[in-house]
Amino acid sequence: MKHAFGRAATLIVAASVIFGAGACADKNDGAATPAATAASSKAPEPKDVLAGALAGYEKGVYSVDFAGLDSTGQAAIDTPKKQAYLKIGGSGQGFSITMEVLLIEPDAYVKLDLGAMAEIYGVAQGNGKTWMHLDRSKVKDAESLGLSADETDMLDLKALLQSAQSVQAAGDRKYKGTLDLAKGAGSPMTDEDVIKALANKAASVPFTATLDAQGRLAELLIDVPAAGDKKAYQLKLTVTQYGSATVPAKPTGNAVIEAPATVYGFFNN
Repeated sequence: MKHAFGRAATLIVAASVIFGAGACADKNDGAATPAATAASSKAPEPKDVLAGALAGYEKGVYSVDFAGLDSTGQAAIDTPKKQAYLKIGGSGQGFSITMEVLLIEPDAYVKLDLGAMAEIYGVAQGNGKTWMHLDRSKVKDAESLGLSADETDMLDLKALLQSAQSVQAAGDRKYKGTLDLAKGAGSPMTDEDVIKALANKAASVPFTATLDAQGRLAELLIDVPAAGDKKAYQLKLTVTQYGSATVPAKPTGNAVIEAPATVYGFFNN
């Protein structure tokens, strides 16, 4: 995200792993051949298990919680209904910012808590209490909203996890390896400045993934090394409510106002 607190964290995958076929019977005696038995009992490769976990995520209905470098947040996505919600907070030297974005097609709403920054940005409504309706045609870069209501892979997880290398089992339903953090550069979970500072190191960042009992990714930990003036940190993401995520209701009446010009300036700068 291209705001004062930078691109924040968020990521997660899910889904069932479908395992392959049974043994082939011999036409003469009905018994499985040794080769067929070996093939049927062979465990799937760890990388394939991890890739298979994307199926549920790609259905586009889930909730996530995340924590990263000076940022925390939550998101709820319901792509079939074209609805999405993101709450993200970040802090720096002497300031903190929280932003909520709600997309209920075709409408977009934002709520800002800019704290001491409200006066600097000239946004009197940046008190964290008022939903503001946005005319999306006035927002120059859609990515500045941080999410899309009609994109199942909002978090750019497919490319990110497809970049995984040296994947191996690391315990009960746990897998570890490395991934190319730059493959998630379009995701609201990544920090563009960190990726640039990492340079070639971004291609091999360690991660640990934990699947739930249904083969869905329940937790993803990415250990981002120190780079430039950025300290090392761990990006943590968890997912819940597969297939049943609830997006907040559309604000109405006195709960919402039209966004003033200063708010568009916040997104367009």
